[in-house]
Amino acid sequence: AGLERVQILYSMGAVLLGHVFYNAPIVILVLGNALRRLPTDVLESSKIDGSGRMRRLLRVELPLVTPAIINSALLIFTYCFTSFAVVLILGGAQFATLEVSIYMNFRLLAAPQNAVVLAVVQFIFIMLFGLLISLSEKSSSFEQGEQYLEKNRFTGIYSWLFVLFEWIPIFGALFSSFYDWTRKEFIFGRITKLFAEKLVLLGTGLVNTLVNSITLSFLAAVVTVAIAFFLSWQARGTSRGSRYLRIVSLIALSVTPSILAVSYLTAFGSFPVPLLLGLLYIVISLPVALNYISGQVIGAELAFLEAAQLDGASKLARVWYMIIPFFRSTIIYAATVVFAISMGEFGGSLILGSKDFPTFAVAIYRLNGSRYLLEARFLSSALGIIIISVVAISRWFAQRPERRIRSTP
Repeated sequence: AGLERVQILYSMGAVLLGHVFYNAPIVILVLGNALRRLPTDVLESSKIDGSGRMRRLLRVELPLVTPAIINSALLIFTYCFTSFAVVLILGGAQFATLEVSIYMNFRLLAAPQNAVVLAVVQFIFIMLFGLLISLSEKSSSFEQGEQYLEKNRFTGIYSWLFVLFEWIPIFGALFSSFYDWTRKEFIFGRITKLFAEKLVLLGTGLVNTLVNSITLSFLAAVVTVAIAFFLSWQARGTSRGSRYLRIVSLIALSVTPSILAVSYLTAFGSFPVPLLLGLLYIVISLPVALNYISGQVIGAELAFLEAAQLDGASKLARVWYMIIPFFRSTIIYAATVVFAISMGEFGGSLILGSKDFPTFAVAIYRLNGSRYLLEARFLSSALGIIIISVVAISRWFAQRPERRIRSTP
């Protein structure tokens, strides 16, 4: 009886849990990348000098990965500050953010001037906050060395707990979309209707919506990774490359989905909606791609490129046969993250494509708002399964060269 009175939905707790659920993988990606790049000689020296595990953590490892911690914290703060779908669905209007207010003024209240003012205020605040964090940061640069591995018996336990935290809601929503807890029976008819006919709420078929979302997200992943890799590569040759990348990342981070959507409709209203959505996905996912790719590219040891150049290899040959294979896993992982962010983007997609080009995330919101809860839960879990499958396939492709090396006699 006590558990029945526990109310999580439409509370601050639900909003916090939702943000932790969606943003934890970003922290693991950025911080895990920095931890893997810690120089082996420094860690081994501290270990030989008698430093215990806790002392190495506080005196050696933590200072070296502080920039990654700050980068991930800035990303998560901005994503939470500009949250749209999580706040609107889990928290309700009482927890509305500036991002929600921008959408309401632009779409529901027919007050675009108010939306523009709110967008400018939000942009200035995020930019000033990011600059303040950047100025207070004391970065520690180091070259990437051999990967340092130290076994910990608790690592497996932590990993499985995180997997359960991320997967239980997805599979729970999938099961509850087929099962009516009130009638104690399985229901499949309402789910099959989603794919059998054109949905009035969307103005198009669900399969068409899914194909459009996957196509746009894939193209955005390719373009975003290409831009992030090019900028990171150019930053290798400058003494202030990391600072330039931080400025680019901060500008892209300050321009939130709602700001972009309102700006695109105001300035480029005659452009095709898919093009505007693709540009929006590229901009909002660029900070994450830059943080991950630059961490791998800037500190990498690439002495073999100089040897290849001396041997007469052309620039195109070095790029195609050396640089891209060397950073194969980095490119694939970054593209996977961009794909996942694009598939789940909601605020800008709702403003840009709510009428002519609804995305899969918008379809979930409309079904949920119209009280088609079983269908909304099914699509939410399907979106999670799609992203998990893409991550698994990408990981398999990224690790293929390593498996070939191990299998070579």
